[in-house]
Amino acid sequence: MRLCKFQSVHRIRVSSLPFLLWAVVMLLTACGGSDPEITSTPPVLLGLTTAQDVPSEGTLSWEAFTIGTESYLAAANFRYGGNYNTDSQIYWWNGSAFAVTQSIPTSGAWDWEYFTIGSDHFLAVANAYNGSTYNTDSKIYRWNGTSFVEYQSIPTSAAYDLEAFTIGTETYLAVANAYNGSSFNIDSKIYKWTGTAFTQFQIIATNSANGLAAFTIGTDHYLAVANQYNGSTYNIDSKIYVWNGSSFMEHQSIPTSGAFDWEHFTIGADHFLAVANRYNGSSYAIDSKVYRWNGTSFTELHGIPTIEAYDLTFFTVGDDSYLAAANSTVISGSTVDSNIYKWNGTDFQYFTGVATSGATDWEHFTLGGDHYLALANYPDGDTTIYLGEVD
Repeated sequence: MRLCKFQSVHRIRVSSLPFLLWAVVMLLTACGGSDPEITSTPPVLLGLTTAQDVPSEGTLSWEAFTIGTESYLAAANFRYGGNYNTDSQIYWWNGSAFAVTQSIPTSGAWDWEYFTIGSDHFLAVANAYNGSTYNTDSKIYRWNGTSFVEYQSIPTSAAYDLEAFTIGTETYLAVANAYNGSSFNIDSKIYKWTGTAFTQFQIIATNSANGLAAFTIGTDHYLAVANQYNGSTYNIDSKIYVWNGSSFMEHQSIPTSGAFDWEHFTIGADHFLAVANRYNGSSYAIDSKVYRWNGTSFTELHGIPTIEAYDLTFFTVGDDSYLAAANSTVISGSTVDSNIYKWNGTDFQYFTGVATSGATDWEHFTLGGDHYLALANYPDGDTTIYLGEVD
């Protein structure tokens, strides 16, 4: 099954930011035909029609989730009009479009994490900066039946990512701390649910931690941490930790370059980890890497070309597997394609590109039988909402 159509549901417009951000939700459908050849020519958007205008306030990432039969998208808004203390929005699918259902005050928000404990639904936000300090609380919200209400604050330092996971009957929440205002070499934290709140459970020494991935292989539990920078070099090891029955201990070190995200996924019986490498100290045009589990550790399978990659997202459509790379130009300042790679049974090969400008996050989700990709993007100019198709 070949992905050949991208129908945009929302492309979000911001006209007053010093750096402009848009987000787009694209509908993926499938059709026959062979995969395209690699080309430097961006995809052509056909049959564009305006669908809806939705205001954005500096969205860096999306989190898709469902409560009962209702579908939601949470936008982590980093900055709006120079103000880091801005609301982040939760959108609700009304049957034909996503509409704002709630706004929540955030401070330089980088990430939302949705999870459940028993019958309770939670959303946690990673707050990175409030305009004066990186040492600002991240927040946990609980669903009250109609909206999310603040439940708990957790002290964090430039929190870039949150990861909720379970081991047995216990629930944990890991926080990637990146910077405390003076050092990038600071501890990230793991919190454990006590039945009424999350309490600090374990600290892990990290170097500007930016991405987390919790996963299980067989009966073993792992936590991967993407280390970006140690104050002098971006070419440092990222770490994989394994649960020893009472805490996480280091299992494997993997050389990375400005690592910003880990993505764990399975294809058949095989386990993979992919890392988004953003910068090696001299170039943003560097390979991100895909690793495969060999039974005891992860070994490099191959690299995929990326440019200032902030995010990798794995998804499947039918029997086909894809890996989307968010190629950013937040620093380098030009427009590049973000690429989607397709698994051919041996490795990931270029499938198609989507014209983006400072992409920072992909989020895949389904509504009914349709597949969607939500993209957070920093554009060079005005944007609008469109319906269209990419050939």
